[in-house]
Amino acid sequence: MEVKLDKTTLPQHQQQVVFQTVVDEEYGTWQEGIYNSRDEYIRIAKGDIYDMWGDVVRWEPAV
Repeated sequence: MEVKLDKTTLPQHQQQVVFQTVVDEEYGTWQEGIYNSRDEYIRIAKGDIYDMWGDVVRWEPAV
């Protein structure tokens, strides 16, 4: 079965978001970053990059 990703559910370009990776999910922690829609990743303040399709398991708009 082929899985098709729905890009309309992603954040807007340069939107600030909170998100979890698999490791964050285990510890119940969240990270905050800025979404880049061109390359589909989230960058956090210290410069680390998380791929939206491979690293991030959930995200929400930052409040």
